[in-house]
Amino acid sequence: MLAEPAPRSLALEGDLMVSALLDDLLAVPGIELLALRDARLARPPLQQATTPMHWVNLATSDNFNLVWQAQLAASDAAWPIAPESGGVLEHLCQDVLDAGKSLPSSPPAAVRLAASKSATAEHLARRGIAVVPTYPLAWPGAWPLPCVVKPDQGAGCGDTRILRTRVALEKARSVLRARDYVVQPLVEGEALSLSILFHAGEARLLSCNRQYVVESGGRFIFKGCLVNAFVDAHGIYQALANRIAQAVPGLWGYAGIDLMLTEQGPVVLEINPRLTTCYAGLRKALGVNPASCVLALLQGEKLGEPLDWKDSTAVEIDLEALDVHS
Repeated sequence: MLAEPAPRSLALEGDLMVSALLDDLLAVPGIELLALRDARLARPPLQQATTPMHWVNLATSDNFNLVWQAQLAASDAAWPIAPESGGVLEHLCQDVLDAGKSLPSSPPAAVRLAASKSATAEHLARRGIAVVPTYPLAWPGAWPLPCVVKPDQGAGCGDTRILRTRVALEKARSVLRARDYVVQPLVEGEALSLSILFHAGEARLLSCNRQYVVESGGRFIFKGCLVNAFVDAHGIYQALANRIAQAVPGLWGYAGIDLMLTEQGPVVLEINPRLTTCYAGLRKALGVNPASCVLALLQGEKLGEPLDWKDSTAVEIDLEALDVHS
């Protein structure tokens, strides 16, 4: 996005993720870190560490690929942080593998599936996992109203529209590229997310999180989250994580699951095969370094036993407060 203004929400959440990841990696001995940085942005404040930290600033989009490939060649591993939309995350992950480097996140095939909300919903539903019904905007069926129109490939709440009339739905179909958008019913319930470690068809639930999402002007706005909001006392969410891991065995390392808790139980909205905003609060909430856990998987260790949440705490991430002070 060096050639265009970066959306405020993406820049803010991206900074949260990269700062948290770098802090976690700086706490792991024996690692030398290098990060690419938009030259327009100040460097994020990081905790003190003895681990070397290097920055490479980029000022124009023209030389991004050249710099990315050069630094990739000089590294042992690369951990991409990027949205799935437009195939950006998939392509970066493929670059890492093509360069023969270690990729501490999900491989391109899993990213490709998760990038499409319609493909993910169909894939999970076929395996008996409850999902929010998701159809192409061009689908000719009679839609129950209200409904939500959103990009099939998109990150966060970007470009979502809440439609309450048939006229509004038909107008959306006339002005949007129907093949790029999906329609979902507006589901009543509580917006939640799960932070999970995946490995070889298995899952380890890290935290259950509440999402602060509000409706404003016919759109959804993501205000933040409460990380580790509640304990999975009955194992419901660990069981769901296990089923998703078996349904998408390519998921690897940290990933997030967005869902709605309805009267009938949890229903999956989407899979985020990458770091999520909730990652920024995990280490403080759990007293465990999640990046260290991922690196252990990279070195051949197994997922290990489920976490003991008795000493954990909830951590709030308020994007509005951060935006005011940034």
